Amino acid sequence: MLDALREDGQPAEEHWPYVPTPPANDAWSTPPVDGERFTRKGQALPFGWAEIVDALQSERPALILLRLSASFYRPDAAGVVHPAPGEVGDPALGHAVLAVGHGEIGGAPAILVRNSWGTGWGVAGHAWLTQNYVEPRLYGFALLEEDDYVSPHSAAA
Repeated sequence: MLDALREDGQPAEEHWPYVPTPPANDAWSTPPVDGERFTRKGQALPFGWAEIVDALQSERPALILLRLSASFYRPDAAGVVHPAPGEVGDPALGHAVLAVGHGEIGGAPAILVRNSWGTGWGVAGHAWLTQNYVEPRLYGFALLEEDDYVSPHSAAA
């Protein structure tokens, strides 16, 4: 994740649109060269819920790696991911998101994440994940080492 973010970067959505079905491994390619790419350096760190919240309280966006489950694909109208009872993360569905805020949803600790799937996911590309959702699915954490500013522009989502 960190190598891809540092070396390949993430282009604006219109230059590399999200596709609902991943290409076969031999069809995958790096982002296109034309258009601006958003790159950052980062450092992998020991991870857990407390580390994510500490980073956010220090106003540092946190890159987190999750093992996705079905509910992640369907945030509700308020942008909240509600897992079904017994739902677990799939080890084959690793995905990185950027934690950009924290608070509570229905009395449960939660983080606000920004996804790279464009503004059609969640609310303008953002969704709330509760601690109970994140902890069993979390398998990586990194902080950005340079300019922490992340554009609020939807093209960078």
